[in-house]
Amino acid sequence: MSLAIASEREPRRLPHKTQPTRPERHLTVVPPETRRTVSYVVVVIVGILTIMAVVIGFQAFIAEQQLKLDKVSSDLRLARLNYDELRQQRADLLAPDYLREKARLMGMSQGLGSRFMDVPESVVAEVVASTGDMDPVFAEPLNSTQIQLGGLINSFQVLGNQP
Repeated sequence: MSLAIASEREPRRLPHKTQPTRPERHLTVVPPETRRTVSYVVVVIVGILTIMAVVIGFQAFIAEQQLKLDKVSSDLRLARLNYDELRQQRADLLAPDYLREKARLMGMSQGLGSRFMDVPESVVAEVVASTGDMDPVFAEPLNSTQIQLGGLINSFQVLGNQP
């Protein structure tokens, strides 16, 4: 690499204290029409980029909501399947064949028939008296005519009329 040094120097001009005219510029000034056009293009580009950012953000929000909706839908489907399984288990447990089998395993047997017995009123009164305070209606059993009149008397009592 060689270095070129000029040994002769050009004489320097001394600056004048006052110059009558301004020196010429090497750069030209941008005309106002071009400046307006450039500003307009920059504003349009910034506007388009802003709109694109808003659209992308909105799409991301929609996608997030769709994921939540899908999760809720799958949870609902699983809950329905679980509910159906539980209903099937309940039906199986209440099925007469299942109940008969469980009763047989516990040593029970099916009854041969049903027979109803009348319980005397005195036994009913003794049981009620032994279990606590007894309502006077149960303490003194009424015959059928007294029952009909008693219903009529009770309806008057409800209305506020004492017989």
